[in-house]
Amino acid sequence: MITNSLPTWLEAGKDIHDPRLLWDWIKYNIRSNSIVFSKQIASIRRKQEEELNKRYQEAVHMFPTNPCDNTRLALEKCKQDFEALYDEKVEVIILRARARWHEHGEKNSKYFLNLEKRNHVKKHVRKLHISGVISTDTFMIMESNAHFI
Repeated sequence: MITNSLPTWLEAGKDIHDPRLLWDWIKYNIRSNSIVFSKQIASIRRKQEEELNKRYQEAVHMFPTNPCDNTRLALEKCKQDFEALYDEKVEVIILRARARWHEHGEKNSKYFLNLEKRNHVKKHVRKLHISGVISTDTFMIMESNAHFI
């Protein structure tokens, strides 16, 4: 998508003569289009997960009443699909955690979830200098345009 759209963005930014501004223009377009694309992919994955969960629930309810090979195979297929979905989610968590290492095949998602949580906390402003007073009140911080500490 980016490769196909780049000539269009360059054409739209042909009046920008400063290369730094042109680079910022390209980065802006990449970011905005990537966000839209990511939201579409996330929506599709959520729908697939809901459909998989629905099929699994149907198979679980059907198996006790009709324990034939077809219902057992459907139940096993749903379990395999859930495992694949879980593996994919773990990979995403590992990428978000920005881990510098992880062994191939490792599924210690608790470690990566905690690492992601710690990185998330580091990104937020917890204190702000407002009119000579240090404030930790989140509402004051969100409303203010003061200097960061």
